[in-house]
Amino acid sequence: MNAYWYSIQWGSKPRLNKVKASGGCHRFSEEFIERSSIKSGRKYAKAHLIRRYIVTSNNYPDLSSLKHVSAQKVSDHIFEQLKESIILKEILPEEQLPPERELCSIFNASRLTVREAIQRLKEEGLVEQIRGAKGGTFILPLTAKIHEKTKESLINQWDEFQDIFVFRNFIEPYTAKMAALNISEEKIEELNQLNNQISAPCEREEFRSNDVKFHLKISEIANNIYFQNSVRMIRTKINPALDLLPFNEGVRKKTYEEHQFIIESIEKQDKSTAKKVMYDHIFGTTNKLEEIIRE
Repeated sequence: MNAYWYSIQWGSKPRLNKVKASGGCHRFSEEFIERSSIKSGRKYAKAHLIRRYIVTSNNYPDLSSLKHVSAQKVSDHIFEQLKESIILKEILPEEQLPPERELCSIFNASRLTVREAIQRLKEEGLVEQIRGAKGGTFILPLTAKIHEKTKESLINQWDEFQDIFVFRNFIEPYTAKMAALNISEEKIEELNQLNNQISAPCEREEFRSNDVKFHLKISEIANNIYFQNSVRMIRTKINPALDLLPFNEGVRKKTYEEHQFIIESIEKQDKSTAKKVMYDHIFGTTNKLEEIIRE
């Protein structure tokens, strides 16, 4: 609530002044002030009686939900988008980022800004830059050192990760339910193609990439931007932790079969079953991660 003081200035022409009050005071006051003035080069004293009323209130609304803000550079936004794409396996290890000129066009930013973002990716060990005719910026593969760092982070922030997993256990099953209500033959074909890529022999990174695409595709089929954004945010948060999970032919086969159950229930528009099989699928993943941090 803004507070103002009103004053009546008495002179040859009395007038009412309105001025915003400063400070968080809570008071009602009257003040009498004498002032002198100079007019037309002739000095004389004139008494002005100013009666000032200040009324403020401390009945402010509860604003405890507001948080500090900090200025974020354009390069920070670019860095976060590229990092998210790397974490979600939309860009795989050893793949090359577009040239600086193209990145400038994509982000509508200057070369200096793009270079700042790439430098941050280098500092986090996500990319490397190679000079020469066949050079460029390439995504680095995951290393044992990165896995160890991820595991340490998972242990230290386990409470936060548990909150994310609880959120995931709610969001993704309902996303599958919504997908069952909005499914089409074309979308079923897209899901089958993604799952068939998981069934074929592949490396860990390709497997993880196809798994992310499968879950994001279901959120897209749900036809709700809030579900879609939530699933993307969840995967961005947990994907480094999922990289800690073992990968072998048994894991690949089991994932394919569970995905197939999800596809079949969505295709039948059986929303209850779609919700249940998705819950069972992701709940098992959470249990495996809990076993890892106990080791």
